[in-house]
Amino acid sequence: MTPDELRRLSELRSLLEGLAARHAAHHAKASPRRLEQLRVILAQLIRTLRVRDYPAFREADLELHEAIIDLAQVPTLKSSWRLAWQGLLDFHAQGFEDYFPDSRVLAEEHEHLVETIALGDPAAAEDAARTHVEAVWLRVAEKSDASTGQNHDPLRRAIAHLAFRLHCPLKLTSVARDVAFTSPGNLSRLFRQNHGLSFQAYLQRLRLEKAAELLLSTRIPVARIAKRVGYRDVSRFGQHFKRRFGNTPAGFRACCPAKTGSPSVGKAIL
Repeated sequence: MTPDELRRLSELRSLLEGLAARHAAHHAKASPRRLEQLRVILAQLIRTLRVRDYPAFREADLELHEAIIDLAQVPTLKSSWRLAWQGLLDFHAQGFEDYFPDSRVLAEEHEHLVETIALGDPAAAEDAARTHVEAVWLRVAEKSDASTGQNHDPLRRAIAHLAFRLHCPLKLTSVARDVAFTSPGNLSRLFRQNHGLSFQAYLQRLRLEKAAELLLSTRIPVARIAKRVGYRDVSRFGQHFKRRFGNTPAGFRACCPAKTGSPSVGKAIL
């Protein structure tokens, strides 16, 4: 299968799993036994990641996603999803060793997906499912370019990486070296030249914009949103958010409970 075909198949998987997660969240509270099953499978999946047992991880991963699709109760969805899953098996095998050196990130992605489903928040669950699949493909592109020596646009590569890794620790030096394939000084210059912001200021703004989006479009608790966008300290998150939007996270959500976006959140910063 060509890289372009893999990309399109990965997009199909993203769409199908996003749909499944959305409907699973809708049915979660009425299906406590199935929800508990998800948690049991998740615990097993995390154990396999800790010991880097790929065969066992694949079994648990398949079981978890099938359980989500069963919970979604969408006719014929499982058969369509299985075709996409089977087509990506070889890619997944390579990805486990090559594209996820830090298994903690992979564990956190699955935990977040199950948490949003358990919360009964369809929008948050769909966002979690699709972000997870799309982040996998981003890692593929990064590895591929690194192995072939291709550089392309270092700023664009860095921005794409930040967008899918907001929940991870991110440093200018490592992003420049491992993602943008340029010097920290040059990458810093590119951010200031194109966006009028330092690398760190751009990253903080990106995190807060994503937090605002999640506050308005989901029911995820503030503390969990803070963690999702890379803040381990909730009070620090609140300070930065209020400085950016003129309101606390809770106050911001209360002011616009029915909205899925706002002019300030919708500003294009990329």
